[in-house]
Amino acid sequence: MRKLTIFALLLALASSGCTIWKEPKSPSVKSSTGAEAYERLMWKAIQAKDWKELNAHLAPTFTGVAADGAGLDRAAWIERWKSRPVTEFSLGELTVQPNGSDMVVTYELHLQGGDNVSSSKGLRVVSVWQELKKGWVLIAQTATPLA
Repeated sequence: MRKLTIFALLLALASSGCTIWKEPKSPSVKSSTGAEAYERLMWKAIQAKDWKELNAHLAPTFTGVAADGAGLDRAAWIERWKSRPVTEFSLGELTVQPNGSDMVVTYELHLQGGDNVSSSKGLRVVSVWQELKKGWVLIAQTATPLA
């Protein structure tokens, strides 16, 4: 009886290392829970030239201000990134301020890409995300060159 109990314990220990859970899929806006993840996913969509994904998460009334001071609506903002390929990006000093059903995200952004994208000093970005029934959408973004 004692040998059977020890065998059962060893079998239970050996099988406890196995898992039946599937590996998580790559993150998406639907599965993400934080504003930092939304920002990273947005920049990954721009980097991957996934315009359909990017378009799905911009509010119809999106308003943006580029680093050069240009005011952009949704269509102009997408066209601007289509003409400025991003090969790498990094976010730093990120803060999130919840405000009701909105989230205000500020961070430093460093981009690498074509000549008209790369910025050695980086940009200070302010984004406003709003929660809707269908999920989170970006309603406004502004970028200012770092001094």
